[in-house]
Amino acid sequence: MIDWQWVTDNLDMIGELMLQHLQMVLLSLAMGTVLTAIMLLLSIVWPALSGPLISLSGVLFTIPSLALFILLLPWTGLSMTTAVIGLTLYSLLILLRNVLAGMQKLPADVLESGRALGYTRFGRFIEVELFLILPALFAGLRIASVTLVGLVIVTALIGQGGLGQLMILGFNQNFLTPILVSLALSLVLSLFLDLLIARLGYSLTGWTR
Repeated sequence: MIDWQWVTDNLDMIGELMLQHLQMVLLSLAMGTVLTAIMLLLSIVWPALSGPLISLSGVLFTIPSLALFILLLPWTGLSMTTAVIGLTLYSLLILLRNVLAGMQKLPADVLESGRALGYTRFGRFIEVELFLILPALFAGLRIASVTLVGLVIVTALIGQGGLGQLMILGFNQNFLTPILVSLALSLVLSLFLDLLIARLGYSLTGWTR
């Protein structure tokens, strides 16, 4: 079923595509986290914005991935920038919804203590609330990372895609091996990122245990 000789002969190409895949996921997660932080701060300053921001990110998430990439092509072309912008927008709903859910579940007595100690609204967020919502953030990052690993494959249709390039190669040549390699390595990458983020979250949220 798998042509191991082909795999051996193309190890360099496979490794390069896997690194590209990982790079696109990490860049998108980083950009998504930054945008989520900005949107969260806007929601804190103007609470009425939280609903519209969730709705906006939800609308972006419902746009078919290929259609979104095509919409970006006139401005950014067939480039990694196009892929990363699209992937970042897809991560927003997952990350923003998780952190806002974390904000809603903050203990009332802790918030009241912060007010009693004289914290400003922004100061209370930085000094108290930010640490309490970290578990929700890391949960969102885990979900988003696995989602993005799958979505990166679609960007192969615009000349990017990392491991998705192997899938395109397999379909074009009616050759099963590259397709199976792409699927297997995507699964490995998903598990690796999930475990890595889970471990990082565990290390940074020791007070929850």
